[in-house]
Parts: sequence; C-alpha cells; structure tokens
Amino acid sequence: FFRFVFMSKEQPKTSGKASETEKSRKDGDASDEITRLPLVDADAAFILGRGGKTKDKIARVSGAKLGLPHGSLTLKIEGTPEQRRRALKYCKCVMAQRVGPVRIDESSDDGDLTIVDVPQECAGFVTGTSGSFLRHVEDEHRTIMFFTGYQGKDHVKDNDVVEKLAIFGADRGRIGSKVKVLAAIESKLPGHGTKDMEDHESESEGLATDTLRLPMEEISWALGKNGATKRKLARASECIVEYVGSVVFMCGTKKQRRAAKEYLQWIMQRLGGPVDLNYAGRDDVSLISIPQEAVGYVTGVKRSTLSRIEDDWGVFMLFMDQKTEGKRDDDEQLIIFGPRRARRGAELKIMSTIEGKCPGCVTKDLEDTISDDDWGTDVYRFKEHEQSYALGKEGTTKRKIARAAACIIEYVGDYALFAGNRAERGRGRRYLDWLLRQRSGTIYLDDIQMEDHADVHRIPLPSDTLSEVVGVKGSGLRAIEEETHTFLFMVRDKTGNG
Repeated sequence: FFRFVFMSKEQPKTSGKASETEKSRKDGDASDEITRLPLVDADAAFILGRGGKTKDKIARVSGAKLGLPHGSLTLKIEGTPEQRRRALKYCKCVMAQRVGPVRIDESSDDGDLTIVDVPQECAGFVTGTSGSFLRHVEDEHRTIMFFTGYQGKDHVKDNDVVEKLAIFGADRGRIGSKVKVLAAIESKLPGHGTKDMEDHESESEGLATDTLRLPMEEISWALGKNGATKRKLARASECIVEYVGSVVFMCGTKKQRRAAKEYLQWIMQRLGGPVDLNYAGRDDVSLISIPQEAVGYVTGVKRSTLSRIEDDWGVFMLFMDQKTEGKRDDDEQLIIFGPRRARRGAELKIMSTIEGKCPGCVTKDLEDTISDDDWGTDVYRFKEHEQSYALGKEGTTKRKIARAAACIIEYVGDYALFAGNRAERGRGRRYLDWLLRQRSGTIYLDDIQMEDHADVHRIPLPSDTLSEVVGVKGSGLRAIEEETHTFLFMVRDKTGNG
C-alpha cells in the first residue's frame, strides 16, 4: 500500500512564550532556540482555545511553532528569535484577557501592530456575538486582535468615547483587518469615517491604499449578492477590496490596486450592456470565442454558470461587443481577467462547457500532446470507458487527482487537459495513468518506479489492518485523501503479496 503525497503541504506554524529558553547544541544558533512557558490550568485552556484554534492562530500569525501536549502545562515554542518574541507577546495578550483588560504600550510594536480607534458605541458591534466578527476577520486576514487599553504617546487616560483595537500580524493582513473594521464602524455610524474623504490614488509601487467614492445607488451593484462581486474583484486582482460606506478601499501593490479599480469600472459599465474595452498589452487577460449556440449554456440562468466558474477560479469575466480579428460573426467574445493560473483553469472549464453543448467544436483539432514549455498544457485522449472512471461521482476523482498533483486538470470531450508548469503536468499525467491502471487490474510495485519520484511514499500494511484502513468500499482511504490532499491506492510486490 502506498500513500502518494503530491503537494508539499505546509504544516501549521505555532508560537510560544518564553519563560525558559533552551539553546540548541548547534553552536548556539539563535534560530534553533526553544522557549518553554510554564502555565496554570486556566492559562493553558485560554492558550489552547476550543479545538486548539487559539494556539493555531497564534502560530499562524507569529510564524513560530507551538506545542502543548495533552495534559501538559508547559508550552513549547520553536522558531526564530523574532517569531518566538511575537508569539510570546500574543500569548501574554491572550492570558491577560482572562483576568482583565489587555494592556499594550508602544514597546509592544516591533513592526507587527496597528491600532484602530473604535467608537465605544460600536465596540460590541465590531466584536460580534461571543467575538464572532473579530474571529471572522482574523481568519480571513491571518491576524490576531484584542481590545486594549493602549498606552501610546497620544493616550488619553480618561477617554470614555473611543476603544482601542490592537491588530497584530503582517502588513497586508493588518491593512485588510483594519478596513474590515472600518466598514463595520461605518455601517453602524454612517459617515463616521468617510463624510470628508476624497478619492485618493497612491504613487507607491508597494503596499498602499487607494480610495474611490461611488454613488450610493451603485454600491449594491458593485457589492453583488451577498458580497459575491466584491470577492470576485478581490480574488481576480489579488487586491484587498472593501467597501466602507460608499467608499471603495483598494489595498495592495500598485499593479493590484490598478487592476481592482479597472475591474470595478468595467463592472459598473456593464450596467449598460456589453463592455467595449482595449485589452491590448495586458498580461492579465485571456480571450475565448463562444459559439452563439453555446452562449446561453455557458452563461447559465441569470449568469449562474459563469458566476460559479468565477468563484471556483477567482477570475473576473465579461462578454465584449468589440470586434476581434479572426472571430466568426456568430461568435461571442468572453474575456477573462485574473492571475495566469486562475485564467487558464477558468478557460479550460469554459472549453469543457462549450464542448458539452457543441461536441467537436473545441476538440476537432486536439491530439495527444506533451508541451515542451515550462508553463503550458498537455493533452491525453481517453480510451473507451476510461473517462467515466477518471471522472468519478460528480467529478470527485478528477478533483482529487488535480489537487494531489497541484495541476489544473479538465476533461474536454474525450480529452484530458493538464495545465501548469512541467512538474505539475508530469504529476497529473502520472497520477491519471496510475488511476486508470487500477481499472484494468492489479498495480505492482515495479510499475510505480518509486526511485524516480520524490512524491511517492510506501506504507506496508499488515493484512489484519486492511479492512480498518481501507474502510467500506474504500471510504477510509477516500477520507484520508480528502483531508491530506493526496492520492492513495493499493499495490502488490513481485510475489503478489500486498
């Protein structure tokens, strides 16, 4: 039995607090130091959190590794000196919440702190029921936040009007969390932060924030149902996009901010019908021709099919009314915006959808191909009855192979298309080959050629454990695959043994 680990899955990072430091024997290298923090029962429960979520959050934000074995009252912290220092700071804040308000002064800021003033009447709204809103923002932007008595240089001791919200984390995460909090404040107190705000476009090439005010009557269109359009803009542009009242905040690099603004403008133009735009010279564009008879099928009822593809791949798509060289008169032009990988995934899905409506339209010129390019697309033609087996129930097998290989895989007619870099495509083809071999018979150890592949692990299984590990109809293996993003199957050695 083999477990194939196709994606190098990053392990959760953790952090801890320093009461006692163990130096590594490796010449005192600071990066190998370990910090141990003795805890009392109540503190251990707070640090751990429900299901270990607080410990994992501190680890994620600090970059340190936290260890708190079951029943132990000693927190073990590993990482660089900076990671351990930040983890210790966050642990102190968590433990302080148990007995009273969190106190933070200017010395607490070593490049990872942003303070937001929250009107006292909004503090409960920003917190949410049992802290639900703050936890949601922390999860979205990989930060950790506390209401605190901030002792900074401008601190007013008897200020009963404003609460201080401390946001810890990386620069981008803190900016995203801050604008999310500002949006919550604005919804509670309209105009509080935006009544005198003007449009702003930063000249910085790096991380910065641009603002753009929209007419209030257009906000619902720009937001989309349940915020779907806003999320689509953010994913396609790789920019943080948040609406604070009627002001759009766009946070990211200059390229990301510009893309978000342009995508937003095109969405607003779409209120009047198809969009005519000049995409020449852009590196965030893919264009695909849709036969007229397939347009409705590709679009779906109330744009449902396109919206689902946009959500799946994090792209932004528009039909154009611009005449394009080489297009047939009965073709519609669909333009796809977003990062290269996301665009290609969406494009292949559109091709599959077209082929489903108009068989042969996309595949008439396809043939088995292995691209010589580092980034490209390989093609494999399925043999009889292979495709349904490779697809699985509701596409689960295809998605499993794609996820394990970290490769874009789409089935277009009788063809499997593999998109990505050379290594990703190689894994995708190989995993599909191994999958299809299972259909026709037993796979033997020599077929795998483990010595040639660094992405394969072999786990011998005693015969008396097979039923427990494999589960009913393979359900045990499928559950492990789903959780670990791997591809597992049984093989035999040359003797025919498992």
